[in-house]
Amino acid sequence: MEIKKLLGISAALLLSSISLNTLAANVTVNFNTQYQEIDGFGGMNAPGWINDLTPAQATKAFGTANGEMGLSIMRMRIDPDSTNWYMQVPTAQIAHSYGAKLLATPWSPPAYMKDNNDVNNGGKLETAHYWGYTDHLMNFTNYMAGEGAPIYALSLQNEPDWHPNYESCDWSGADFVTYLNDQGWRLDPALKIVAPESLGFTTAYSDPILNDPVANSYVDIIGGHLYGVTPTNYPLALQKGKKLWMTEHYTNNEDANDWNEAIDVGLELHQSMVANYSAYIWWYIRRGYGLLTEDGNVSKRGYIMSQFSKFIRPGYTRIGATELPESNVYVTAYKNNSGKLVIVVVNKSGSHKQLNFTLQNGTVSSMTKYSTSASMNVDYRGNYTVNNNQFSVYADPWAVQTFVSD
Repeated sequence: MEIKKLLGISAALLLSSISLNTLAANVTVNFNTQYQEIDGFGGMNAPGWINDLTPAQATKAFGTANGEMGLSIMRMRIDPDSTNWYMQVPTAQIAHSYGAKLLATPWSPPAYMKDNNDVNNGGKLETAHYWGYTDHLMNFTNYMAGEGAPIYALSLQNEPDWHPNYESCDWSGADFVTYLNDQGWRLDPALKIVAPESLGFTTAYSDPILNDPVANSYVDIIGGHLYGVTPTNYPLALQKGKKLWMTEHYTNNEDANDWNEAIDVGLELHQSMVANYSAYIWWYIRRGYGLLTEDGNVSKRGYIMSQFSKFIRPGYTRIGATELPESNVYVTAYKNNSGKLVIVVVNKSGSHKQLNFTLQNGTVSSMTKYSTSASMNVDYRGNYTVNNNQFSVYADPWAVQTFVSD
């Protein structure tokens, strides 16, 4: 009887071991498989439409200390009225002081340049005013540089395919080509030129630019938004040597601290990285649904952004990783020029998931885990030793976690 009992215990232990091994998922990270360079993660600031960030809120957004988000891009509006440009300066200066890139986007040219003589309700930029429009854009960038907040990237138009009753302007893909052929040479070559920032990353607006040798030569970044679409790779843009920036989106306007809604931001960030986007920019840094809530505190959505923005800094490169080791578990990996490794895991399942990592063509000695969930905010979750280029971790349930090498 005792022998049978021992055999039974041994069999149970064996079955348990097999079960645990079956539950573990394998992830391979290959340092030599390189994808896009990361330019950063950011948000929109819009003084003139809503109140500016306070200095304390700007520090919380762009700083990298505990409780700060580490955003590395700030998007701003080029007001059609140059007498209002001063409103953009204070937060832009703070963002720049933390090393953030500044992206400037016009929603409309000045009214007199448009065929409807109105900054609202769409309308088109008249060709007779192409020269004046370039002056308008260059004057803004020169003004900001003079205020100690130099623009890194300049967009030609926000959402040319959307014609609301607020500031807007209608451009076609052919219009961008005509404008760039006529005026591209006058755009400051030190700026990264962004186009077309369509509502749904619609390639009908960017393909004509990419396929025209002259227009293509003046554009550095293909920008687009994610309204009504999911992140998708854009091979033609990459073939033409352009970076892809997701320059505006919000998943919904629900409470930013509703965790069941917030975790979808983590999934969209993962999808954007897998789609080879070099930048991801949320709409409105501070809003009830924003990265900061109206009281200036970092929201759950902000902490999820931090899982990427604080650890994956500009200049990092996304590298090969098993992207979906099992259902509802999403993995991306990144390295910098010094070989530092960052791995982000979005676990949208309701249970802990064991992940067995194998590193190829590179090594680190240990990984530190930080996690955001309904109860955690980029919390320290321990260290993992790497032996023979392998280590095992547990991904927290319904959480976004980042593993950072020493």
